[in-house]
Amino acid sequence: PDSSMYNATGRGYPDVAALAGTANGYCVAASGHFMKVGGTSAACPVFAGMVAQLNDNLLTAGKAPMGFLNPWIYSVAGPAGVFYDVTTGTNNAGVGSGFTATDGWDPATGYGTPNFPAMLELVMA
Repeated sequence: PDSSMYNATGRGYPDVAALAGTANGYCVAASGHFMKVGGTSAACPVFAGMVAQLNDNLLTAGKAPMGFLNPWIYSVAGPAGVFYDVTTGTNNAGVGSGFTATDGWDPATGYGTPNFPAMLELVMA
C-alpha cells in the first residue's frame, strides 16, 4: 500500500497470525444462538490460549513462564520455524491495497500461524 497509509518508521506488526476469516470462523454462543466470528478479536484469544498452555507446561516442569513474548518470537521461535509460514494472500479484506504475504516474516501475517507441538517442543527443550 501507499506509504501514507502506515507508519513506515515504526515497529512492524503483526508478530504472528491465526485463523481470522469468517468463512471458517470460530463457533461461539451469544444470546442463546451459535454464530461464526472471525477477525483479530477471535484470533488473539487463540494465540493467547496457546501461550497459556505453553506456560502451564513450563510451570508443571518447574520452569519459569515465558513472560514478554516478542524477544522469544523474533530471536528464537521465528528463526526456529515453529510457525506455519503463510506465503499467499493479502490483508486488504478485498478492498483497496494491503500487504502481501511472502516467505518469512511479512506485514500481512507476521511469522505465520502457530504450530503448537513445535512451539511446545521448543519451549521445553
